Amino acid sequence: MNQIRVEFEINNYQRKIMSIESPFVSIVIPTWNRPAFLERLVGLINNSEVGDDLEIVIVDNDSSQENWTELQQVAHQNENVSLYKNSLNIGMTPNWNEAIKNARGQWIGFMCDDDMLKPDSIERVRKLIATSPKPCLILQNASIGFESEWVEPGVNAANRVALPPASGQFWHREITQKLGGFDERIKYCPDAEFWLRVAYHYPVLLVRDYLAIPYQHDTNYMWEAFRSQDFLEQVALSIRLSSPWILGDRASDQTLVQYMVDDGIWETLRTVLNNTFLKRKKMQKFPLYFAEFIKYSFRMKRKRIMLNTILNLPVLRVKELIRSVVNTQKRGMN
Repeated sequence: MNQIRVEFEINNYQRKIMSIESPFVSIVIPTWNRPAFLERLVGLINNSEVGDDLEIVIVDNDSSQENWTELQQVAHQNENVSLYKNSLNIGMTPNWNEAIKNARGQWIGFMCDDDMLKPDSIERVRKLIATSPKPCLILQNASIGFESEWVEPGVNAANRVALPPASGQFWHREITQKLGGFDERIKYCPDAEFWLRVAYHYPVLLVRDYLAIPYQHDTNYMWEAFRSQDFLEQVALSIRLSSPWILGDRASDQTLVQYMVDDGIWETLRTVLNNTFLKRKKMQKFPLYFAEFIKYSFRMKRKRIMLNTILNLPVLRVKELIRSVVNTQKRGMN
Protein backbone atom coordinates (compact mmCIF):
# COMPACT_ATOMS: atom_id res chain seq x y z
CA MET A 1 0.00 0.00 0.00
CA ASN A 2 1.31 3.43 -0.91
CA GLN A 3 1.98 5.62 2.10
CA ILE A 4 0.72 9.16 1.78
CA ARG A 5 2.70 11.87 3.50
CA VAL A 6 0.39 14.49 4.92
CA GLU A 7 1.44 17.94 6.04
CA PHE A 8 -0.78 19.61 8.59
CA GLU A 9 -1.79 23.18 9.07
CA ILE A 10 -2.18 23.20 12.86
CA ASN A 11 -3.91 26.29 14.16
CA ASN A 12 -3.58 27.82 17.63
CA TYR A 13 -6.74 26.18 18.91
CA GLN A 14 -5.05 22.78 18.93
CA ARG A 15 -2.76 23.95 21.71
CA LYS A 16 -5.62 24.78 24.05
CA ILE A 17 -5.92 21.24 25.43
CA MET A 18 -2.25 20.47 25.83
CA SER A 19 -2.85 20.74 29.58
CA ILE A 20 -4.68 17.39 29.27
CA GLU A 21 -1.49 15.36 29.23
CA SER A 22 -3.19 12.01 28.69
CA PRO A 23 -6.87 12.07 27.65
CA PHE A 24 -8.82 8.98 28.63
CA VAL A 25 -11.17 9.12 25.62
CA SER A 26 -10.59 10.65 22.19
CA ILE A 27 -13.56 11.08 19.88
CA VAL A 28 -12.22 11.36 16.34
CA ILE A 29 -14.21 13.14 13.62
CA PRO A 30 -12.88 13.25 10.05
CA THR A 31 -14.67 15.93 8.06
CA TRP A 32 -14.91 17.63 4.69
CA ASN A 33 -17.05 20.67 3.83
CA ARG A 34 -19.79 20.01 6.40
CA PRO A 35 -19.16 22.57 9.17
CA ALA A 36 -22.83 22.87 10.19
CA PHE A 37 -23.18 19.13 10.79
CA LEU A 38 -19.86 19.03 12.62
CA GLU A 39 -20.78 21.97 14.84
CA ARG A 40 -24.00 20.15 15.79
CA LEU A 41 -22.06 16.98 16.64
CA VAL A 42 -19.48 18.80 18.79
CA GLY A 43 -22.35 20.54 20.59
CA LEU A 44 -24.08 17.22 21.29
CA ILE A 45 -20.88 15.75 22.69
CA ASN A 46 -20.00 18.69 24.91
CA ASN A 47 -23.57 19.22 26.13
CA SER A 48 -23.37 15.83 27.82
CA GLU A 49 -21.32 14.92 30.87
CA VAL A 50 -18.03 14.31 29.05
CA GLY A 51 -15.61 14.93 31.93
CA ASP A 52 -12.35 16.84 31.74
CA ASP A 53 -10.34 13.94 30.26
CA LEU A 54 -12.05 13.75 26.86
CA GLU A 55 -10.67 15.28 23.68
CA ILE A 56 -12.37 15.76 20.32
CA VAL A 57 -10.01 15.34 17.35
CA ILE A 58 -11.17 16.88 14.08
CA VAL A 59 -9.20 16.37 10.87
CA ASP A 60 -10.41 18.43 7.93
CA ASN A 61 -9.73 16.99 4.49
CA ASP A 62 -8.95 20.32 2.78
CA SER A 63 -12.37 21.98 2.90
CA SER A 64 -13.04 25.30 1.23
CA GLN A 65 -11.61 28.35 2.99
CA GLU A 66 -15.09 29.46 4.06
CA ASN A 67 -15.86 26.10 5.67
CA TRP A 68 -12.39 25.92 7.24
CA THR A 69 -13.01 29.29 8.86
CA GLU A 70 -16.22 27.93 10.39
CA LEU A 71 -14.34 24.93 11.76
CA GLN A 72 -11.80 27.25 13.38
CA GLN A 73 -14.67 29.02 15.12
CA VAL A 74 -15.97 25.68 16.44
CA ALA A 75 -12.49 24.89 17.80
CA HIS A 76 -12.23 28.35 19.36
CA GLN A 77 -15.53 27.85 21.18
CA ASN A 78 -14.70 24.37 22.52
CA GLU A 79 -11.53 24.02 24.55
CA ASN A 80 -11.36 20.22 24.23
CA VAL A 81 -11.20 20.32 20.42
CA SER A 82 -7.96 19.61 18.54
CA LEU A 83 -8.29 20.81 14.95
CA TYR A 84 -6.10 19.76 12.01
CA LYS A 85 -6.29 20.42 8.30
CA ASN A 86 -4.76 18.39 5.48
CA SER A 87 -2.86 20.52 2.99
CA LEU A 88 -4.67 18.63 0.21
CA ASN A 89 -7.60 16.24 -0.08
CA ILE A 90 -6.16 12.76 0.53
CA GLY A 91 -9.38 10.77 0.17
CA MET A 92 -11.87 9.56 2.75
CA THR A 93 -10.13 6.47 4.13
CA PRO A 94 -6.68 8.06 4.59
CA ASN A 95 -8.39 10.98 6.32
CA TRP A 96 -10.14 8.60 8.71
CA ASN A 97 -6.72 7.18 9.57
CA GLU A 98 -5.21 10.63 10.08
CA ALA A 99 -7.92 11.30 12.67
CA ILE A 100 -6.97 8.10 14.52
CA LYS A 101 -3.25 8.92 14.36
CA ASN A 102 -3.85 12.28 16.06
CA ALA A 103 -5.91 10.79 18.91
CA ARG A 104 -4.05 10.78 22.24
CA GLY A 105 -6.66 9.01 24.35
CA GLN A 106 -6.40 5.55 25.85
CA TRP A 107 -9.76 4.80 24.21
CA ILE A 108 -10.85 6.02 20.78
CA GLY A 109 -14.39 6.60 19.55
CA PHE A 110 -15.18 7.15 15.88
CA MET A 111 -17.86 9.53 14.58
CA CYS A 112 -18.78 10.64 11.06
CA ASP A 113 -19.30 14.40 11.00
CA ASP A 114 -22.99 14.22 10.01
CA ASP A 115 -24.11 11.70 12.64
CA MET A 116 -25.24 12.33 16.21
CA LEU A 117 -23.96 10.94 19.50
CA LYS A 118 -26.67 10.14 22.05
CA PRO A 119 -26.57 12.30 25.21
CA ASP A 120 -25.75 9.40 27.56
CA SER A 121 -23.23 7.69 25.30
CA ILE A 122 -20.03 8.90 26.96
CA GLU A 123 -21.30 7.90 30.40
CA ARG A 124 -22.32 4.49 29.04
CA VAL A 125 -18.94 3.99 27.37
CA ARG A 126 -17.10 4.79 30.60
CA LYS A 127 -19.17 2.17 32.44
CA LEU A 128 -18.54 -0.38 29.70
CA ILE A 129 -14.81 0.30 29.80
CA ALA A 130 -14.81 -0.20 33.58
CA THR A 131 -16.21 -3.71 33.08
CA SER A 132 -13.72 -4.65 30.33
CA PRO A 133 -10.95 -6.90 31.66
CA LYS A 134 -8.65 -6.16 28.69
CA PRO A 135 -8.42 -4.06 25.51
CA CYS A 136 -11.44 -4.64 23.31
CA LEU A 137 -13.74 -3.24 20.66
CA ILE A 138 -17.05 -1.81 21.88
CA LEU A 139 -19.42 -2.49 19.00
CA GLN A 140 -23.11 -1.74 18.51
CA ASN A 141 -25.34 -4.73 17.68
CA ALA A 142 -29.10 -4.31 18.11
CA SER A 143 -29.78 -8.03 17.63
CA ILE A 144 -28.21 -9.35 20.86
CA GLY A 145 -30.50 -10.55 23.64
CA PHE A 146 -28.87 -8.69 26.53
CA GLU A 147 -27.77 -5.11 27.12
CA SER A 148 -24.19 -6.17 26.46
CA GLU A 149 -22.29 -9.34 25.61
CA TRP A 150 -18.59 -10.19 25.76
CA VAL A 151 -17.26 -12.23 22.82
CA GLU A 152 -13.74 -13.66 22.68
CA PRO A 153 -11.73 -12.98 19.50
CA GLY A 154 -11.78 -15.24 16.47
CA VAL A 155 -14.00 -16.34 13.61
CA ASN A 156 -17.04 -16.53 15.89
CA ALA A 157 -16.57 -12.93 17.04
CA ALA A 158 -16.17 -11.74 13.44
CA ASN A 159 -19.39 -13.49 12.48
CA ARG A 160 -21.19 -11.75 15.35
CA VAL A 161 -20.36 -8.36 13.84
CA ALA A 162 -23.61 -7.09 12.32
CA LEU A 163 -21.81 -4.35 10.35
CA PRO A 164 -23.23 -1.33 12.20
CA PRO A 165 -22.85 2.24 10.94
CA ALA A 166 -19.31 3.58 11.23
CA SER A 167 -20.24 6.05 13.97
CA GLY A 168 -20.42 5.11 17.63
CA GLN A 169 -17.82 2.34 17.91
CA PHE A 170 -15.07 2.63 20.55
CA TRP A 171 -11.82 0.70 20.96
CA HIS A 172 -8.64 0.64 23.04
CA ARG A 173 -5.77 2.44 21.32
CA GLU A 174 -3.61 -0.72 21.51
CA ILE A 175 -5.82 -2.18 18.78
CA THR A 176 -4.94 0.33 16.09
CA GLN A 177 -1.35 0.51 17.29
CA LYS A 178 -0.98 -3.23 16.60
CA LEU A 179 -3.44 -3.88 13.75
CA GLY A 180 -3.28 -0.56 11.95
CA GLY A 181 -6.26 1.53 10.96
CA PHE A 182 -8.75 1.35 8.11
CA ASP A 183 -7.48 -0.42 4.98
CA GLU A 184 -6.76 2.36 2.50
CA ARG A 185 -7.32 0.07 -0.46
CA ILE A 186 -11.03 0.32 0.39
CA LYS A 187 -12.48 3.64 -0.77
CA TYR A 188 -16.08 3.20 0.40
CA CYS A 189 -17.15 1.85 3.81
CA PRO A 190 -13.69 0.75 5.00
CA ASP A 191 -15.12 0.25 8.49
CA ALA A 192 -16.80 -3.01 7.39
CA GLU A 193 -13.44 -4.81 7.01
CA PHE A 194 -11.95 -3.01 10.01
CA TRP A 195 -14.55 -4.20 12.57
CA LEU A 196 -14.19 -7.78 11.30
CA ARG A 197 -10.38 -7.64 11.47
CA VAL A 198 -10.48 -6.28 15.01
CA ALA A 199 -13.04 -8.90 16.11
CA TYR A 200 -10.82 -11.65 14.77
CA HIS A 201 -7.84 -10.46 16.83
CA TYR A 202 -9.38 -8.79 19.91
CA PRO A 203 -12.38 -9.37 22.18
CA VAL A 204 -15.62 -7.58 21.30
CA LEU A 205 -18.02 -6.07 23.80
CA LEU A 206 -21.34 -5.96 21.96
CA VAL A 207 -23.89 -3.36 23.09
CA ARG A 208 -27.54 -3.57 22.12
CA ASP A 209 -28.59 0.08 22.45
CA TYR A 210 -26.87 2.24 19.86
CA LEU A 211 -24.49 4.93 21.06
CA ALA A 212 -24.85 7.02 17.88
CA ILE A 213 -27.73 8.01 15.60
CA PRO A 214 -26.94 7.87 11.86
CA TYR A 215 -28.36 10.87 10.03
CA GLN A 216 -29.84 10.26 6.58
CA HIS A 217 -29.76 13.21 4.18
CA ASP A 218 -29.17 14.06 0.52
CA THR A 219 -25.43 14.65 0.95
CA ASN A 220 -24.68 11.32 2.68
CA TYR A 221 -21.46 9.84 1.35
CA MET A 222 -23.50 6.73 0.54
CA TRP A 223 -25.05 8.49 -2.48
CA GLU A 224 -21.64 9.43 -3.87
CA ALA A 225 -20.49 5.82 -3.44
CA PHE A 226 -23.56 4.51 -5.28
CA ARG A 227 -22.80 6.81 -8.22
CA SER A 228 -19.13 5.80 -8.48
CA GLN A 229 -17.98 3.70 -11.43
CA ASP A 230 -15.98 1.35 -9.22
CA PHE A 231 -18.57 0.88 -6.48
CA LEU A 232 -19.24 -2.84 -7.07
CA GLU A 233 -15.53 -3.42 -7.63
CA GLN A 234 -14.88 -1.91 -4.23
CA VAL A 235 -17.61 -4.02 -2.62
CA ALA A 236 -15.94 -7.15 -4.00
CA LEU A 237 -12.51 -6.00 -2.77
CA SER A 238 -13.82 -5.29 0.71
CA ILE A 239 -15.39 -8.75 0.95
CA ARG A 240 -12.22 -10.48 -0.27
CA LEU A 241 -10.11 -8.58 2.25
CA SER A 242 -12.61 -9.53 4.98
CA SER A 243 -12.76 -13.23 4.08
CA PRO A 244 -9.87 -14.36 6.37
CA TRP A 245 -11.67 -12.91 9.40
CA ILE A 246 -15.05 -14.42 8.49
CA LEU A 247 -13.85 -17.80 7.22
CA GLY A 248 -10.60 -18.37 9.14
CA ASP A 249 -8.81 -21.44 7.76
CA ARG A 250 -11.50 -21.88 5.12
CA ALA A 251 -10.43 -18.61 3.43
CA SER A 252 -8.08 -20.69 1.27
CA ASP A 253 -11.15 -22.17 -0.45
CA GLN A 254 -11.50 -19.77 -3.40
CA THR A 255 -14.88 -21.23 -4.39
CA LEU A 256 -16.22 -20.35 -0.97
CA VAL A 257 -14.66 -16.87 -1.09
CA GLN A 258 -16.19 -16.25 -4.51
CA TYR A 259 -19.61 -17.29 -3.17
CA MET A 260 -19.13 -14.76 -0.35
CA VAL A 261 -18.28 -12.06 -2.90
CA ASP A 262 -21.29 -12.85 -5.12
CA ASP A 263 -23.61 -12.98 -2.11
CA GLY A 264 -22.29 -9.66 -0.79
CA ILE A 265 -22.68 -7.96 -4.17
CA TRP A 266 -26.21 -9.33 -4.51
CA GLU A 267 -27.19 -8.00 -1.06
CA THR A 268 -25.56 -4.67 -1.89
CA LEU A 269 -27.47 -4.40 -5.16
CA ARG A 270 -30.76 -5.11 -3.39
CA THR A 271 -29.96 -2.36 -0.87
CA VAL A 272 -29.10 0.09 -3.66
CA LEU A 273 -32.37 -0.63 -5.50
CA ASN A 274 -34.40 -0.20 -2.31
CA ASN A 275 -32.74 3.13 -1.61
CA THR A 276 -32.76 4.66 -5.10
CA PHE A 277 -35.97 3.53 -6.85
CA LEU A 278 -38.07 6.61 -7.73
CA LYS A 279 -35.88 8.77 -5.50
CA ARG A 280 -35.33 12.26 -6.87
CA LYS A 281 -31.75 12.73 -8.15
CA LYS A 282 -30.88 9.18 -7.03
CA MET A 283 -31.91 7.23 -10.15
CA GLN A 284 -28.86 7.89 -12.36
CA LYS A 285 -27.35 4.44 -11.84
CA PHE A 286 -30.61 2.57 -11.21
CA PRO A 287 -30.82 0.90 -14.69
CA LEU A 288 -27.24 -0.39 -14.37
CA TYR A 289 -27.76 -1.74 -10.87
CA PHE A 290 -31.15 -3.17 -11.82
CA ALA A 291 -29.54 -5.17 -14.64
CA GLU A 292 -26.74 -6.33 -12.35
CA PHE A 293 -29.25 -7.38 -9.71
CA ILE A 294 -31.08 -9.57 -12.24
CA LYS A 295 -27.76 -11.07 -13.42
CA TYR A 296 -26.60 -11.91 -9.89
CA SER A 297 -30.05 -13.22 -8.91
CA PHE A 298 -29.87 -15.77 -11.71
CA ARG A 299 -26.27 -16.60 -10.82
CA MET A 300 -27.21 -17.12 -7.16
CA LYS A 301 -30.45 -18.97 -8.08
CA ARG A 302 -32.58 -16.40 -6.25
CA LYS A 303 -35.17 -15.68 -8.92
CA ARG A 304 -38.12 -15.78 -6.50
CA ILE A 305 -36.48 -13.37 -4.06
CA MET A 306 -35.50 -11.19 -7.02
CA LEU A 307 -39.13 -11.00 -8.17
CA ASN A 308 -40.38 -10.20 -4.65
CA THR A 309 -37.74 -7.48 -4.30
CA ILE A 310 -38.71 -5.85 -7.60
CA LEU A 311 -42.43 -5.99 -6.87
CA ASN A 312 -41.85 -4.49 -3.42
CA LEU A 313 -40.01 -1.39 -4.72
CA PRO A 314 -43.20 0.66 -5.41
CA VAL A 315 -44.57 -0.47 -2.03
CA LEU A 316 -41.55 1.00 -0.26
CA ARG A 317 -42.08 4.39 -1.90
CA VAL A 318 -45.83 4.40 -1.12
CA LYS A 319 -45.10 3.63 2.54
CA GLU A 320 -42.57 6.48 2.64
CA LEU A 321 -45.13 8.84 1.11
CA ILE A 322 -47.75 7.85 3.69
CA ARG A 323 -45.27 8.36 6.54
CA SER A 324 -44.35 11.77 5.16
CA VAL A 325 -48.01 12.83 4.95
CA VAL A 326 -48.76 11.58 8.47
CA ASN A 327 -45.71 13.37 9.91
CA THR A 328 -46.68 16.60 8.13
CA GLN A 329 -50.19 16.39 9.59
CA LYS A 330 -48.81 15.75 13.07
CA ARG A 331 -46.57 18.81 12.81
CA GLY A 332 -49.53 20.89 11.66
CA MET A 333 -51.53 19.83 14.72
CA ASN A 334 -48.80 20.85 17.17
